[in-house]
Amino acid sequence: MALHDNGKKIFCDFFLKYLLKVFTKGFKKILLFILLFQSISVYSQNIILILTDDQGFGDLGFTGNPYLNTANLDSLAEKGIFFDYFYVSPVCSPTRAELLTGKYHQRSKVISTSQGGERIDLIQTLFPEILKDNGYKTALFGKWHSGQQPPYHPNSRGFDEFYGYCSGHLGSYFDSEIEHNGNLIKSDGYLTDNLIDRSLEFIHKNRDQPFFLFLSLNTPHSPMQVPDKWWNLYKNRSIKEARSDYELNHTRAAYAMIENIDWNIGRLLDGIENYELQENTTIIFLGDNGPNGNRWNANLKGIKGSTDEGGVRSPLIIYHPKVKSSRIRSIASSIDIAPTILSLVNINPKEFEFDGIDLSSLWEYPERVYDRYLIQYWNGKTSIRSSQFRLSSENKMFDIINDPSQLLEVNNSIEKGKMENIKRNWLDKFPNYDQLVEERPLPIIHTKTPIILPARESKFDGDELALSNRWPNDSFIDNWTSDENIIYWPIEVYEDLIFEPTIYYTADESSLGTVISIEANESKVQKIITEPFDPLPRGMENDRVLREESYVKDFKEMIFPAIRLKKGVYDLKLRRKSSSFKGEINIKRILLRSKKI
Repeated sequence: MALHDNGKKIFCDFFLKYLLKVFTKGFKKILLFILLFQSISVYSQNIILILTDDQGFGDLGFTGNPYLNTANLDSLAEKGIFFDYFYVSPVCSPTRAELLTGKYHQRSKVISTSQGGERIDLIQTLFPEILKDNGYKTALFGKWHSGQQPPYHPNSRGFDEFYGYCSGHLGSYFDSEIEHNGNLIKSDGYLTDNLIDRSLEFIHKNRDQPFFLFLSLNTPHSPMQVPDKWWNLYKNRSIKEARSDYELNHTRAAYAMIENIDWNIGRLLDGIENYELQENTTIIFLGDNGPNGNRWNANLKGIKGSTDEGGVRSPLIIYHPKVKSSRIRSIASSIDIAPTILSLVNINPKEFEFDGIDLSSLWEYPERVYDRYLIQYWNGKTSIRSSQFRLSSENKMFDIINDPSQLLEVNNSIEKGKMENIKRNWLDKFPNYDQLVEERPLPIIHTKTPIILPARESKFDGDELALSNRWPNDSFIDNWTSDENIIYWPIEVYEDLIFEPTIYYTADESSLGTVISIEANESKVQKIITEPFDPLPRGMENDRVLREESYVKDFKEMIFPAIRLKKGVYDLKLRRKSSSFKGEINIKRILLRSKKI
C-alpha cells in the first residue's frame, strides 16, 4: 500500500512538473509573441513630420493669436503633446540641418541660406537614411534647402521620393517650376494645395507598410501669394500691430496663407482617418524660425533672423495616438526631433552621436524639466537658453518664464557667468565658421537624374553681370552683354565623366548669332543662338504685397553636344562671342545629363 501510494505520488509529481514545464514553455511563447507584436507595432509606426516656412510661435489660434482661425492645428495641439518652449534656428537652412541630423547646424557646415552654404556636410548621417535602411518608405514633399546636386540632393540622402524644390524659396507658388526625383516639372495649381495632394497619394500608396513623410511646406514664406478664397478672409481686416500699409498687407497675406495651411492639414488628417491609419501614425508639427514680419507673436522679442526669443521659438505639436495629451514645460530644440523619431520606431537613438535628446520620456512625466542649455546662432550672433533664462547675443540675461519680451535684464552673476562660459566654449569649437563655404565646390558625380547648376551658385567676372535680385534663391544671371564677362561654377568632378549639357537662357533680337561656349578644364563645346526668346518677368500678378525677391521668367532650353569632364577641381565656364551687336542674355541654370563613357 505504501509502495502503491508512493508510486502515485511520484507519478503525480512527474505529471505536475510536466504540466508546469508545458505551461512555462507556452507562457514564454505567449510572452515572446506579445513582445514581438509590441515591437512590430512600434516599428510599424508611421511618421509624418510637417514643417512650415516662416510661421512663428504666435501664428496659431492655440497660442493666443487674436486674428487667426487654425481649428485643425488647435485641435491637434489639444489632443496631442504641445511644447511651450521649443526652439529652432533663426532662419531656414540651419533649422533643417538640425532636424535632419539631430546636431547643431555648425557641425554640418551649414552657414547660410544659399550659394552652397546650405549644404549639409556629407559626413553627417540624416535620420531619413536610417529609417530607409530599416525598411521605411520615405518621401519629401516641398522645400529641401539643404543642397541641390547629388550626393546632397534629397534622393541621395534617404528619400525614395522627392517632389519639391531645393532652393530657399520659389518665385511663384502657382504652377511652380519644381523637381520630381531630380527632373524639372511644373506643379499643378497652388503649390501648398498640390503638396497635400501628393502627400495623400503617397500615404494611400504606402498604407500597408511603414512610411516616413517629411511635408516641408512653402508658406507663409514670401512671395506673399495665396488664392482669393483665403485672401478674401483677411484683405479688409484691421490689424493693430501693423505699423505701415506694407506691414498691414504683408500680415494679411501671411494670415491668409496660414489659414490655407490649416485647411490643408485638415485634408491630411481626413485622409489618414479615411485610410484607417490614425492608430499607427504619429504627426509632428513645427515651424522653421520666427515670423517673417512684425505681427502678433505672444509678446516675444524678435522675428525671423533674430537670436532673441521671438526669432527662435516655434510651436511644436506631437500627436501620438497612444499617448495622452499634455503640455510640456521643459525646453526642447530642433536637435531633439531626430532622436525622438528614431525612439518612436524602436531604433535606439543612443547608438548615434546626437546633440539632441529623446523627448518621449517627457510624455509620461510632462512636469519634468530638464536642466540643459540650448544654443541659437546666426550671422555672428549667439544666444543661450537655459530652463529659465536667455543670455542674449549682447550677453544680457533675461528671465524668459516671467519676462518673455526681454524687457528687464536680470542680475544673477553666477548663472550669467556659467552661460557666458558655455557660449565662449561653443564658439571656440568653430573658428572662422562663416568662411567655410569658400572651400566647397559643387560635386559632379555619375547619376541617373540630371545635375542642376543654378544661377544662385554661380560666380562671374565683370561689373555688368549680376543676379536678378540680392536674394540669390530663385534668381537668374542678368545683363550678360559683354564678351569679356565669364560666368562660372566651381566644381569637383569625382571621376572622368561625359555629360550632355543644357543651358536655360533668354536672349533678345540683337543676340542672334552669338556663340555660347561651355568650357571645363581642356574640354569645350558650343552652340549658336539662332532664335530670340525674351519673355517679360512674371509673378507680380499673384502678389498680395510688393515682393523683395526676384520676379520669375520663362527660359528656353539649348542642348549642347556632349562634354567630357575629367576628374579634378576646376571651374565650369560659360563664355560668349557676339557676331555683331552685343545683345543681352540671361541665364537661369546649366543642367548636366550623364552619358556613358
